[in-house]
Amino acid sequence: MNAVRSDDLRSQNRSRVLEVLRQQRIASRTDISAATGLSPATVSTITANLLEEGVVRQTEPEGATIAARGRPQVSLTLNPDFAIVGAVYFKFNRVAVIITDYAGNSIAEHAVDIATQNLSADDMKQTLSDCIDLALQPSSYTRQNLCRLTVGAQGVIDAGGTAIIWSPMTSQREIPVQRWLESEFGVPTRVSNDCDLIATALHQRDPDKLGENFGTVLLDHGVGMGLYIQNSIINGTHSSGIEFGHMTYMPNGDLCRCGSRGCIEAYAGDYAISRRANPQSGETNLAEIIFASDLEKISTAAKQGDVDAIAAIESAGAAIGTGLASLFALVDSFPIVLVGSGTIFFEQMEKSIRQSIDNSPTFNNEQPIEFDCFQEVGQLVLEGGMLTALQHHDQQIANNRLTNGVLS
Repeated sequence: MNAVRSDDLRSQNRSRVLEVLRQQRIASRTDISAATGLSPATVSTITANLLEEGVVRQTEPEGATIAARGRPQVSLTLNPDFAIVGAVYFKFNRVAVIITDYAGNSIAEHAVDIATQNLSADDMKQTLSDCIDLALQPSSYTRQNLCRLTVGAQGVIDAGGTAIIWSPMTSQREIPVQRWLESEFGVPTRVSNDCDLIATALHQRDPDKLGENFGTVLLDHGVGMGLYIQNSIINGTHSSGIEFGHMTYMPNGDLCRCGSRGCIEAYAGDYAISRRANPQSGETNLAEIIFASDLEKISTAAKQGDVDAIAAIESAGAAIGTGLASLFALVDSFPIVLVGSGTIFFEQMEKSIRQSIDNSPTFNNEQPIEFDCFQEVGQLVLEGGMLTALQHHDQQIANNRLTNGVLS
Protein backbone atom coordinates (compact mmCIF):
# COMPACT_ATOMS: atom_id res chain seq x y z
CA MET A 1 0.00 0.00 0.00
CA ASN A 2 1.43 3.39 -1.00
CA ALA A 3 1.62 6.01 1.71
CA VAL A 4 -0.08 9.33 0.98
CA ARG A 5 2.38 12.21 1.09
CA SER A 6 1.47 14.84 3.68
CA ASP A 7 1.35 17.64 1.12
CA ASP A 8 -0.94 15.53 -1.13
CA LEU A 9 -3.25 14.86 1.81
CA ARG A 10 -3.23 18.55 2.66
CA SER A 11 -4.23 19.42 -0.94
CA GLN A 12 -6.98 16.79 -0.94
CA ASN A 13 -8.43 18.11 2.31
CA ARG A 14 -8.31 21.73 1.19
CA SER A 15 -9.98 20.69 -2.07
CA ARG A 16 -12.79 18.91 -0.22
CA VAL A 17 -13.48 21.96 1.93
CA LEU A 18 -13.60 24.25 -1.11
CA GLU A 19 -15.85 21.77 -2.93
CA VAL A 20 -18.40 21.89 -0.10
CA LEU A 21 -18.37 25.69 -0.05
CA ARG A 22 -18.70 25.78 -3.85
CA GLN A 23 -21.74 23.48 -3.73
CA GLN A 24 -23.46 24.80 -0.59
CA ARG A 25 -22.37 28.45 -0.97
CA ILE A 26 -22.70 29.01 2.82
CA ALA A 27 -21.68 26.41 5.39
CA SER A 28 -20.62 26.29 9.02
CA ARG A 29 -17.50 24.45 10.10
CA THR A 30 -19.80 21.76 11.52
CA ASP A 31 -21.54 21.45 8.12
CA ILE A 32 -18.18 21.14 6.37
CA SER A 33 -16.98 18.47 8.80
CA ALA A 34 -20.18 16.47 8.30
CA ALA A 35 -20.03 16.75 4.49
CA THR A 36 -16.33 15.90 4.14
CA GLY A 37 -15.83 13.45 6.99
CA LEU A 38 -12.86 15.52 8.18
CA SER A 39 -12.40 16.05 11.89
CA PRO A 40 -13.52 19.39 13.40
CA ALA A 41 -9.89 20.16 14.25
CA THR A 42 -8.77 19.59 10.64
CA VAL A 43 -11.62 21.71 9.28
CA SER A 44 -10.77 24.50 11.73
CA THR A 45 -7.12 24.49 10.65
CA ILE A 46 -7.94 24.50 6.94
CA THR A 47 -10.60 27.21 7.18
CA ALA A 48 -8.34 29.36 9.36
CA ASN A 49 -5.70 29.21 6.60
CA LEU A 50 -8.27 29.97 3.88
CA LEU A 51 -9.53 32.95 5.89
CA GLU A 52 -5.98 34.22 6.30
CA GLU A 53 -5.37 33.83 2.56
CA GLY A 54 -8.55 35.73 1.70
CA VAL A 55 -10.11 32.77 -0.13
CA VAL A 56 -13.11 32.57 2.18
CA ARG A 57 -14.79 34.94 4.58
CA GLN A 58 -17.07 34.68 7.59
CA THR A 59 -20.74 35.49 7.31
CA GLU A 60 -23.83 35.33 9.46
CA PRO A 61 -26.63 33.48 7.66
CA GLU A 62 -29.88 35.40 7.24
CA GLY A 63 -32.12 34.83 10.26
CA ALA A 64 -29.23 33.61 12.43
CA THR A 65 -30.07 33.39 16.11
CA ILE A 66 -27.88 34.03 19.12
CA ALA A 67 -26.63 30.84 20.70
CA ALA A 68 -27.03 30.03 24.39
CA ARG A 69 -23.70 31.63 25.28
CA GLY A 70 -24.58 34.81 23.43
CA ARG A 71 -22.45 34.21 20.30
CA PRO A 72 -24.20 34.48 16.91
CA GLN A 73 -23.95 31.56 14.50
CA VAL A 74 -21.04 32.11 12.11
CA SER A 75 -20.66 30.39 8.75
CA LEU A 76 -18.19 30.56 5.90
CA THR A 77 -18.60 31.48 2.26
CA LEU A 78 -16.27 31.91 -0.69
CA ASN A 79 -14.93 35.46 -0.92
CA PRO A 80 -16.41 36.99 -4.10
CA ASP A 81 -13.60 39.56 -4.27
CA PHE A 82 -10.86 36.94 -4.30
CA ALA A 83 -10.85 36.41 -8.09
CA ILE A 84 -12.82 36.77 -11.31
CA VAL A 85 -13.16 34.29 -14.18
CA GLY A 86 -14.60 34.40 -17.69
CA ALA A 87 -16.72 31.87 -19.57
CA VAL A 88 -17.16 32.04 -23.35
CA TYR A 89 -19.77 30.24 -25.48
CA PHE A 90 -18.61 29.98 -29.10
CA LYS A 91 -21.46 28.62 -31.22
CA PHE A 92 -22.98 28.82 -34.68
CA ASN A 93 -23.23 32.55 -35.55
CA ARG A 94 -22.79 33.77 -31.96
CA VAL A 95 -20.18 34.45 -29.29
CA ALA A 96 -21.31 35.10 -25.70
CA VAL A 97 -19.25 35.90 -22.59
CA ILE A 98 -20.02 36.03 -18.88
CA ILE A 99 -17.65 37.38 -16.21
CA THR A 100 -18.22 36.15 -12.64
CA ASP A 101 -16.64 36.69 -9.25
CA TYR A 102 -15.11 33.91 -7.16
CA ALA A 103 -18.44 33.11 -5.51
CA GLY A 104 -20.03 32.58 -8.94
CA ASN A 105 -22.01 35.83 -9.09
CA SER A 106 -22.37 37.41 -12.53
CA ILE A 107 -20.44 40.67 -12.91
CA ALA A 108 -20.93 41.40 -16.59
CA GLU A 109 -22.03 39.81 -19.87
CA HIS A 110 -21.68 40.51 -23.57
CA ALA A 111 -22.74 38.74 -26.76
CA VAL A 112 -22.29 39.35 -30.46
CA ASP A 113 -24.04 37.79 -33.46
CA ILE A 114 -21.62 37.09 -36.29
CA ALA A 115 -21.53 34.86 -39.39
CA THR A 116 -19.11 32.23 -38.08
CA GLN A 117 -18.96 30.40 -41.41
CA ASN A 118 -17.30 33.46 -42.96
CA LEU A 119 -14.67 34.06 -40.27
CA SER A 120 -10.99 33.62 -41.04
CA ALA A 121 -8.77 32.31 -38.25
CA ASP A 122 -7.55 35.86 -37.52
CA ASP A 123 -11.11 37.19 -37.47
CA MET A 124 -12.14 34.40 -35.11
CA LYS A 125 -9.29 35.17 -32.72
CA GLN A 126 -10.13 38.89 -32.77
CA THR A 127 -13.84 38.26 -32.23
CA LEU A 128 -13.22 36.11 -29.15
CA SER A 129 -10.79 38.63 -27.64
CA ASP A 130 -13.02 41.61 -28.38
CA CYS A 131 -16.06 39.94 -26.85
CA ILE A 132 -14.18 39.29 -23.59
CA ASP A 133 -12.91 42.87 -23.49
CA LEU A 134 -16.41 44.26 -24.17
CA ALA A 135 -17.82 42.12 -21.37
CA LEU A 136 -15.25 43.58 -18.96
CA GLN A 137 -15.69 47.17 -20.17
CA PRO A 138 -18.79 48.22 -18.16
CA SER A 139 -17.38 46.74 -14.95
CA SER A 140 -14.62 48.05 -12.73
CA TYR A 141 -12.40 45.14 -13.77
CA THR A 142 -9.74 44.83 -16.49
CA ARG A 143 -7.86 42.03 -18.20
CA GLN A 144 -5.35 42.07 -15.36
CA ASN A 145 -8.04 40.96 -12.91
CA LEU A 146 -8.92 37.79 -14.82
CA CYS A 147 -7.48 34.60 -13.36
CA ARG A 148 -8.90 31.97 -15.73
CA LEU A 149 -11.01 31.44 -18.88
CA THR A 150 -13.16 28.56 -20.13
CA VAL A 151 -14.42 28.37 -23.72
CA GLY A 152 -17.39 26.15 -24.56
CA ALA A 153 -17.69 25.35 -28.25
CA GLN A 154 -19.78 23.29 -30.63
CA GLY A 155 -17.95 20.42 -32.24
CA VAL A 156 -15.04 18.10 -31.51
CA ILE A 157 -12.52 19.39 -28.96
CA ASP A 158 -9.17 17.76 -28.28
CA ALA A 159 -8.98 15.84 -24.98
CA GLY A 160 -6.41 18.28 -23.62
CA GLY A 161 -8.84 21.17 -23.93
CA THR A 162 -6.56 23.19 -26.19
CA ALA A 163 -8.26 23.39 -29.59
CA ILE A 164 -11.42 22.92 -31.65
CA ILE A 165 -10.60 20.03 -33.98
CA TRP A 166 -13.80 20.27 -36.05
CA SER A 167 -16.99 22.29 -35.72
CA PRO A 168 -20.10 22.68 -37.88
CA MET A 169 -20.02 26.43 -37.28
CA THR A 170 -16.91 27.03 -39.39
CA SER A 171 -14.83 25.59 -42.20
CA GLN A 172 -11.69 26.20 -40.12
CA ARG A 173 -10.01 23.14 -38.59
CA GLU A 174 -7.60 22.66 -35.66
CA ILE A 175 -8.45 26.07 -34.16
CA PRO A 176 -5.89 26.79 -31.37
CA VAL A 177 -8.23 28.70 -29.05
CA GLN A 178 -6.23 28.00 -25.88
CA ARG A 179 -3.00 29.35 -27.41
CA TRP A 180 -4.79 32.43 -28.75
CA LEU A 181 -6.40 33.43 -25.46
CA GLU A 182 -3.54 32.50 -23.15
CA SER A 183 -1.23 34.62 -25.30
CA GLU A 184 -3.72 37.49 -25.38
CA PHE A 185 -4.90 37.51 -21.75
CA GLY A 186 -2.08 35.73 -19.93
CA VAL A 187 -4.35 33.40 -17.92
CA PRO A 188 -4.92 29.62 -18.00
CA THR A 189 -7.59 28.78 -20.59
CA ARG A 190 -9.43 25.55 -21.30
CA VAL A 191 -11.64 24.68 -24.28
CA SER A 192 -14.54 22.28 -23.65
CA ASN A 193 -17.32 20.70 -25.64
CA ASP A 194 -20.56 22.60 -25.00
CA CYS A 195 -22.42 19.41 -24.02
CA ASP A 196 -19.82 18.67 -21.32
CA LEU A 197 -20.44 22.12 -19.85
CA ILE A 198 -24.22 21.61 -19.93
CA ALA A 199 -23.79 18.40 -17.91
CA THR A 200 -21.48 20.19 -15.45
CA ALA A 201 -24.04 22.95 -14.90
CA LEU A 202 -26.97 20.57 -14.42
CA HIS A 203 -25.07 18.41 -11.93
CA GLN A 204 -24.17 21.47 -9.88
CA ARG A 205 -27.80 22.59 -9.89
CA ASP A 206 -29.23 19.31 -8.61
CA PRO A 207 -26.66 16.64 -7.71
CA ASP A 208 -29.14 14.75 -5.50
CA LYS A 209 -31.74 14.34 -8.25
CA LEU A 210 -29.36 13.48 -11.09
CA GLY A 211 -27.02 11.40 -8.98
CA GLU A 212 -23.67 10.04 -10.08
CA ASN A 213 -24.83 8.89 -13.54
CA PHE A 214 -26.84 10.76 -16.16
CA GLY A 215 -26.66 11.97 -19.73
CA THR A 216 -27.60 15.23 -21.40
CA VAL A 217 -28.74 15.17 -25.02
CA LEU A 218 -28.52 18.46 -26.92
CA LEU A 219 -31.34 18.80 -29.47
CA ASP A 220 -30.65 21.97 -31.37
CA HIS A 221 -29.10 22.82 -34.72
CA GLY A 222 -26.84 19.92 -33.85
CA VAL A 223 -27.27 16.86 -31.66
CA GLY A 224 -24.71 16.11 -28.96
CA MET A 225 -24.28 14.50 -25.56
CA GLY A 226 -22.65 15.20 -22.23
CA LEU A 227 -22.12 11.98 -20.28
CA TYR A 228 -21.68 12.02 -16.50
CA ILE A 229 -20.67 8.61 -15.11
CA GLN A 230 -19.58 7.92 -11.52
CA ASN A 231 -19.46 11.65 -10.79
CA SER A 232 -17.17 12.47 -13.72
CA ILE A 233 -17.54 13.79 -17.25
CA ILE A 234 -16.69 11.03 -19.74
CA ASN A 235 -14.56 11.92 -22.76
CA GLY A 236 -12.65 10.03 -25.41
CA THR A 237 -8.94 9.29 -25.42
CA HIS A 238 -8.25 11.98 -28.03
CA SER A 239 -11.31 14.24 -28.03
CA SER A 240 -13.88 15.60 -25.62
CA GLY A 241 -17.63 15.17 -25.79
CA ILE A 242 -19.66 12.11 -26.69
CA GLU A 243 -20.49 12.29 -30.40
CA PHE A 244 -23.97 10.89 -29.87
CA GLY A 245 -25.38 12.84 -32.81
CA HIS A 246 -22.97 11.15 -35.20
CA MET A 247 -23.70 7.58 -34.19
CA THR A 248 -25.24 5.74 -37.14
CA TYR A 249 -29.02 5.47 -37.09
CA MET A 250 -29.81 4.65 -40.74
CA PRO A 251 -26.91 3.32 -42.86
CA ASN A 252 -26.64 5.28 -46.12
CA GLY A 253 -29.51 7.47 -44.96
CA ASP A 254 -29.99 11.23 -45.03
CA LEU A 255 -27.01 13.57 -45.27
CA CYS A 256 -25.65 15.01 -42.02
CA ARG A 257 -23.74 18.29 -41.62
CA CYS A 258 -20.64 16.26 -40.77
CA GLY A 259 -20.62 14.86 -44.31
CA SER A 260 -21.64 11.32 -43.36
CA ARG A 261 -25.01 9.72 -44.01
CA GLY A 262 -27.56 8.29 -41.62
CA CYS A 263 -26.33 9.95 -38.41
CA ILE A 264 -28.78 10.46 -35.56
CA GLU A 265 -28.42 14.21 -36.15
CA ALA A 266 -29.49 13.79 -39.79
CA TYR A 267 -32.92 12.86 -38.38
CA ALA A 268 -33.08 14.67 -35.01
CA GLY A 269 -31.30 18.01 -35.62
CA ASP A 270 -33.59 21.00 -36.13
CA TYR A 271 -32.61 21.26 -39.80
CA ALA A 272 -33.37 17.55 -40.23
CA ILE A 273 -36.83 17.78 -38.66
CA SER A 274 -37.56 20.86 -40.79
CA ARG A 275 -36.57 19.25 -44.09
CA ARG A 276 -38.62 16.09 -43.39
CA ALA A 277 -41.65 18.08 -42.21
CA ASN A 278 -41.83 20.35 -45.27
CA PRO A 279 -41.00 17.81 -46.96
CA GLN A 280 -37.68 18.19 -48.75
CA SER A 281 -34.87 16.00 -49.96
CA GLY A 282 -32.59 14.52 -47.34
CA GLU A 283 -29.76 16.42 -49.04
CA THR A 284 -31.05 19.91 -48.18
CA ASN A 285 -31.26 22.37 -45.27
CA LEU A 286 -27.75 21.64 -43.97
CA ALA A 287 -26.80 25.33 -43.77
CA GLU A 288 -30.26 26.78 -43.24
CA ILE A 289 -30.89 28.63 -39.98
CA ILE A 290 -33.95 27.20 -38.25
CA PHE A 291 -35.67 29.61 -35.87
CA ALA A 292 -37.77 28.76 -32.82
CA SER A 293 -40.82 30.01 -34.69
CA ASP A 294 -40.14 27.44 -37.45
CA LEU A 295 -40.13 24.62 -34.89
CA GLU A 296 -43.30 25.94 -33.27
CA LYS A 297 -45.05 25.81 -36.66
CA ILE A 298 -43.99 22.19 -37.14
CA SER A 299 -45.17 21.27 -33.65
CA THR A 300 -48.52 22.98 -34.23
CA ALA A 301 -48.93 21.32 -37.64
CA ALA A 302 -48.31 17.90 -36.07
CA LYS A 303 -50.91 18.55 -33.38
CA GLN A 304 -53.36 19.44 -36.15
CA GLY A 305 -52.71 16.14 -37.91
CA ASP A 306 -50.17 17.08 -40.60
CA VAL A 307 -48.74 13.70 -41.61
CA ASP A 308 -45.36 15.06 -42.73
CA ALA A 309 -44.83 16.97 -39.46
CA ILE A 310 -45.88 13.92 -37.43
CA ALA A 311 -43.55 11.67 -39.42
CA ALA A 312 -40.62 14.09 -38.98
CA ILE A 313 -41.06 14.29 -35.20
CA GLU A 314 -41.56 10.55 -34.77
CA SER A 315 -38.52 9.84 -36.94
CA ALA A 316 -36.44 12.14 -34.72
CA GLY A 317 -37.70 10.34 -31.62
CA ALA A 318 -36.90 6.93 -33.11
CA ALA A 319 -33.36 8.06 -33.94
CA ILE A 320 -32.79 9.39 -30.43
CA GLY A 321 -34.27 6.29 -28.78
CA THR A 322 -32.19 3.94 -30.94
CA GLY A 323 -29.02 5.82 -30.01
CA LEU A 324 -29.87 5.74 -26.30
CA ALA A 325 -30.62 2.01 -26.44
CA SER A 326 -27.19 1.37 -27.97
CA LEU A 327 -25.57 3.49 -25.27
CA PHE A 328 -27.47 1.76 -22.47
CA ALA A 329 -26.27 -1.59 -23.82
CA LEU A 330 -22.71 -0.44 -23.12
CA VAL A 331 -23.01 1.31 -19.75
CA ASP A 332 -26.49 0.46 -18.36
CA SER A 333 -29.34 2.96 -18.21
CA PHE A 334 -29.42 6.33 -16.44
CA PRO A 335 -31.61 9.48 -16.39
CA ILE A 336 -31.56 11.66 -19.51
CA VAL A 337 -31.88 15.43 -19.67
CA LEU A 338 -32.88 16.81 -23.08
CA VAL A 339 -31.69 20.35 -23.75
CA GLY A 340 -32.30 22.82 -26.56
CA SER A 341 -34.87 24.10 -29.00
CA GLY A 342 -35.80 20.56 -30.03
CA THR A 343 -37.32 19.89 -26.61
CA ILE A 344 -40.44 21.65 -27.91
CA PHE A 345 -41.25 18.28 -29.53
CA PHE A 346 -40.65 16.09 -26.48
CA GLU A 347 -44.28 15.31 -25.67
CA GLN A 348 -44.86 14.46 -29.33
CA MET A 349 -41.74 12.30 -29.71
CA GLU A 350 -41.60 10.69 -26.25
CA LYS A 351 -43.59 7.65 -27.36
CA SER A 352 -41.26 6.90 -30.29
CA ILE A 353 -38.19 7.45 -28.08
CA ARG A 354 -39.43 4.97 -25.50
CA GLN A 355 -40.57 2.45 -28.11
CA SER A 356 -37.13 2.43 -29.73
CA ILE A 357 -35.49 1.90 -26.34
CA ASP A 358 -37.93 -0.80 -25.21
CA ASN A 359 -37.79 -2.66 -28.53
CA SER A 360 -34.02 -2.88 -28.51
CA PRO A 361 -32.81 -6.48 -27.98
CA THR A 362 -29.90 -5.15 -25.95
CA PHE A 363 -31.97 -3.14 -23.46
CA ASN A 364 -33.22 -4.80 -20.29
CA ASN A 365 -34.49 -2.57 -17.52
CA GLU A 366 -37.56 -2.90 -15.36
CA GLN A 367 -37.70 0.82 -14.54
CA PRO A 368 -38.67 3.38 -17.24
CA ILE A 369 -36.00 5.91 -18.19
CA GLU A 370 -36.44 9.29 -16.51
CA PHE A 371 -36.47 12.31 -18.83
CA ASP A 372 -36.23 16.02 -18.02
CA CYS A 373 -36.18 18.96 -20.45
CA PHE A 374 -34.47 22.36 -20.49
CA GLN A 375 -34.96 24.60 -23.52
CA GLU A 376 -32.29 27.24 -22.80
CA VAL A 377 -28.85 26.13 -24.01
CA GLY A 378 -26.69 29.25 -23.77
CA GLN A 379 -27.32 29.85 -20.09
CA LEU A 380 -26.34 26.27 -19.20
CA VAL A 381 -23.16 26.36 -21.32
CA LEU A 382 -22.01 29.63 -19.75
CA GLU A 383 -22.93 28.38 -16.29
CA GLY A 384 -20.94 25.19 -16.88
CA GLY A 385 -18.02 27.19 -18.24
CA MET A 386 -18.03 29.43 -15.20
CA LEU A 387 -18.11 26.42 -12.85
CA THR A 388 -15.29 24.72 -14.74
CA ALA A 389 -13.10 27.81 -14.49
CA LEU A 390 -13.86 28.25 -10.79
CA GLN A 391 -13.29 24.57 -9.97
CA HIS A 392 -9.91 24.62 -11.72
CA HIS A 393 -9.00 27.71 -9.73
CA ASP A 394 -10.21 26.01 -6.54
CA GLN A 395 -7.83 23.15 -7.28
CA GLN A 396 -4.97 25.57 -7.79
CA ILE A 397 -5.77 27.12 -4.40
CA ALA A 398 -6.02 23.65 -2.83
CA ASN A 399 -2.57 22.74 -4.12
CA ASN A 400 -0.89 25.95 -3.00
CA ARG A 401 -0.75 28.22 0.01
CA LEU A 402 -1.14 31.95 -0.52
CA THR A 403 1.43 34.22 1.13
CA ASN A 404 0.84 37.95 0.77
CA GLY A 405 -1.58 37.24 -2.07
CA VAL A 406 0.94 35.15 -4.01
CA LEU A 407 0.59 31.41 -4.61
CA SER A 408 3.50 29.46 -3.15
